[in-house]
Amino acid sequence: MLLTAMRMRRQRTIVRAFEQAGALAADSARRAEELGTRVDFAWQQLASLAVLRSPASGRWFLDRPNWQRLCRRRCALAVVAGLLLVLLFAYSMSWR
Repeated sequence: MLLTAMRMRRQRTIVRAFEQAGALAADSARRAEELGTRVDFAWQQLASLAVLRSPASGRWFLDRPNWQRLCRRRCALAVVAGLLLVLLFAYSMSWR
């Protein structure tokens, strides 16, 4: 759980760097060094989810609609997980 939270925080940091640099389209793509960040597991995961896209070798930009879609999906999963925990708790209380 802690590792997931750390990875998500790192991903938000990467996305913020792209937003601050204005790298939101193929014509404004930047290298990781220009953004002051490094290519790591969080970066690679964002790239595999098409949140970060590379139109040219080594240059990347943020696909904001895909980032927003990922955030909505994560939020929905958190709500479902929370509801399951509440149901599990209620079920366990009924056995007492």
